[in-house]
Amino acid sequence: MAGAAPLLIAGATGYGAWPANSLEGAQACLLAPVDGIEIDVQLTADGHVVAHHDYRLSPKAVRLNGEWLAQPSPPLKAMSLADLRRFDIGRLHPESDEARRHPHLVGMDGVRIPTLGELLQLLKAAEGPRRLIYVEIKTDPQDPSHAPDPRAITEAVLDELEAHDYVAHAKIIAFDWQVLRLARARRPDIATAHLTIPAMLKSQVRLDAGGRSPWTDGCDPLDHGGSDLAAIKAHGGLEWSPYFTEVTAETMAEAHALGLRVGPWGLSKGPDIRRMRALGVFSSTVSGPDWG
Repeated sequence: MAGAAPLLIAGATGYGAWPANSLEGAQACLLAPVDGIEIDVQLTADGHVVAHHDYRLSPKAVRLNGEWLAQPSPPLKAMSLADLRRFDIGRLHPESDEARRHPHLVGMDGVRIPTLGELLQLLKAAEGPRRLIYVEIKTDPQDPSHAPDPRAITEAVLDELEAHDYVAHAKIIAFDWQVLRLARARRPDIATAHLTIPAMLKSQVRLDAGGRSPWTDGCDPLDHGGSDLAAIKAHGGLEWSPYFTEVTAETMAEAHALGLRVGPWGLSKGPDIRRMRALGVFSSTVSGPDWG
């Protein structure tokens, strides 16, 4: 691995360059210098796995009949695929913080929320080497009421990957580590990565009376010397996937000592992408359009 260039993965189908989690973004990624795409997935009320980050449609990024939503939608888990197809996700609200953070994003009209199956069909039909797909399964052990059931969505994702013969080119990633346990129980051969909540957001985690997180599936860092990486290893993990600022020479050394790959996310600037490469990460998930 020493000196090997890391894989480059377009986060949410290149959310800094094209509409996030979209077929249009995935199509554009086929011409970008990346090895694959990452998507976030939810489960609709009628059982479809769809690519979308938030648990509800946001007024910051969603229009209906040309008008920005006035308020968030019901949870996607309560909506059918036909319901979701009515909405346009091709642009960011021009007054939103997201639009200011992504000034180079190419807005589009008529962009609909795709299914995982549609994205897999697109990747399979593409010329050249088979692209990778990182599938982030979105659940919420802190508030299950607005999020998919972990077992139901994990099974549905694996059903789609198997139906499209894409297991060997896919990786399941999740902040909710029970999802990774469920995925590996059904498909021991599926690649997985343990996402960790960045230090800047850990204050939002609702710990139990013993100080343990609901996200770690009973394998809390508190019981492993305070180390996220040691907890991942104890959970049977293969790869640590942190926010990129948490990747340092020291954390890389700890990961390698534990036999863990490192796959940071949240990258958008060339210098940071190149720094990850120099540190020897396995892959970098990048927003685009700067691919480093």
